[in-house]
Amino acid sequence: MASTVQCSHFNKTTMKTDTTQDISLHIEADSSTSLAEKLYNFFQAETLEDDNAYWCDACQKSCRATKTLSFTHIPTILIVHLKRLILGKKIQTHIPFDTVLEMESYLAPGQALPQKMKLIGIISHQGTKDQGHYVAITKRGNEWTIYNDAITAQTH
Repeated sequence: MASTVQCSHFNKTTMKTDTTQDISLHIEADSSTSLAEKLYNFFQAETLEDDNAYWCDACQKSCRATKTLSFTHIPTILIVHLKRLILGKKIQTHIPFDTVLEMESYLAPGQALPQKMKLIGIISHQGTKDQGHYVAITKRGNEWTIYNDAITAQTH
């Protein structure tokens, strides 16, 4: 993933790349936006200013800048973590999602042809913030399997 920052004073652009397979998205209690919309927002340009200003080596001072995240390469496996614990409270909001994710909107300019990623697994916490357990659902071929403690069940 690339983090591109453009200083507004000198119009200088810097890019830092990191290998990553996971993205964490905050979930708001009153939001009904889909996973695709949340990912789109995650990759939108962010203004760095005031207390969060960017230190520009060319300017030798903190400056207003624009930061953009994008994939330089699509990972083989992408883990999307929905952060549902806010101030000690578990957010129960349903997040709609498709089983295919179009990756074109998240690619850095000039990168390879658009790709699609297919959903192959979900891990969900069942219970409250204080107690519960995790349930996994995975796909192999056309069959989904649910792993819930000692119980395993196939669905279609």
